[in-house]
Amino acid sequence: MKSTQASQGETQTAAAQGETQNVTAQVEQKTAAPLFSFSVMSDVHIISDDSSSQLLLRQALTDHHELRPDSKLLVLNGDLTNGSESDYRSLLGLLSRQPHAPVQATMGNHEYYGVYRSPDGKMDYTKMNSSWSSRDAVALFDRMMGYDKPYHELVVEGYRFLFLSGEAYRDVDASINEDAYLSPAQLSWLSERLTAASSADAGKPVFVFLHQPLPRTLEGTDLELGVVQHKELRALLDAHPNVILFSGHTHWNVETTGQVKQLKFLAASSASIREVWSAKNEPETQALSQSLVVDVYPERVVILRREHTEKRWIEPSIAKGYDVK
Repeated sequence: MKSTQASQGETQTAAAQGETQNVTAQVEQKTAAPLFSFSVMSDVHIISDDSSSQLLLRQALTDHHELRPDSKLLVLNGDLTNGSESDYRSLLGLLSRQPHAPVQATMGNHEYYGVYRSPDGKMDYTKMNSSWSSRDAVALFDRMMGYDKPYHELVVEGYRFLFLSGEAYRDVDASINEDAYLSPAQLSWLSERLTAASSADAGKPVFVFLHQPLPRTLEGTDLELGVVQHKELRALLDAHPNVILFSGHTHWNVETTGQVKQLKFLAASSASIREVWSAKNEPETQALSQSLVVDVYPERVVILRREHTEKRWIEPSIAKGYDVK
């Protein structure tokens, strides 16, 4: 299996030159077992009466379990549902019936779509239901997923995982659109956790998850803002080169478009389970379903892209090296 790698030295050189190139240096294939593995899926879009979305998720879960039965974590990186409690119950019911690693999740913009549900249960995207709000959407996500708030930290095998979520939608401010609104409290929390990681785990990667990507980073991210506080978030991540930021939202094909880029940190799309889009920003004609397997080694992280319909790896894999003390 091919792979590509960027060392910390390369990251620093790129930063000094102001470059944001893809990770391209070839490395020798390693055969040692990873310390642990985890999976990342985005945009599963489970709707209670949509059998197609449920079939695609079952297919992906089966594939991941066959590939990494001892995986430590399954990240659902936003757009889990279409914003209703029945959608969440369908998702949780599906997860309860199949083997998988422990789940962690972030909120996507579709988690706020309950605001478009009329009293009769139908979706009307032309107007908002005044009886539903962003606060209700966040409360529903927290309750169904078992969180105190929509952002949190997890430590797995000594490695830090930071899960971010947009905290408001158009009912709060029409200019938010489909972007992630990160409160000052969340940004302060992220700064604190990244500083703690740099102090305690200076040689280790830090895994950060947010449904919406930063603008003008990966291909397709120049079509919308993505993150309201993108300047603040970018500054925080730029100061911590050990970060790998996983995002979803665009649905762009990880095989045919540039969905991994070395910035001062590494940005990577976690693809889409439900409907993959082309570089024309349109759904692909064939049934595709893509996500990631991540293998963590002492000195590097390897990101493997997977196409689930045909059960095949998307080459090349991506390896990111670290100067572990």
